[in-house]
Amino acid sequence: MKVGRQKEKGNRHQRSICEIFDKVYYLEGDGLFKSTPGSGGWDKQIAPGDVQPFFYKGKRLILDHSFPFSIECKNWRDQNVKHVFSGLYSKPSQIFDWMEQSTNDSSFSGKTPIVIFKLYRSQNVVLMSLADWNKLQQIFGVFPSKIYKISGGPMHVIFILLKDFTNWIDWGYYKKLKL
Repeated sequence: MKVGRQKEKGNRHQRSICEIFDKVYYLEGDGLFKSTPGSGGWDKQIAPGDVQPFFYKGKRLILDHSFPFSIECKNWRDQNVKHVFSGLYSKPSQIFDWMEQSTNDSSFSGKTPIVIFKLYRSQNVVLMSLADWNKLQQIFGVFPSKIYKISGGPMHVIFILLKDFTNWIDWGYYKKLKL
């Protein structure tokens, strides 16, 4: 795939993630999510990750620092999930690199790093560290859907479907928390 097409594919994925979070985080239309200019190229202390939340103040959009996550979006071109998770064939597993990138980006802001990627070109999946996942379960209780855990050396991660993740979290309550 040509470089320009890969970038557009990534931008499309980021916009779709923005739309999903618009619907769950800004229920009353009091804000919106936008792709970070330069694909995460802003100052990581101010705006970590690939998508950013903004709230309306009058007619102006203001960066919403209360959103608890730093979101890294990946729209990987290979639909063979075995490459992603097990490092089969000639490629090492990608997900630990993605998680490390998200963790490094969010370390400046104190936000919880998550990676959202497409599985089989259809389902969006949330990837996060097991330690961060355990903190969320203390707040919101037992997760009602499937959770998958994998380890790569010292890193332990979980992944779940994005739709299950966004439905599980009480976003109104989460907005009020200072984690």
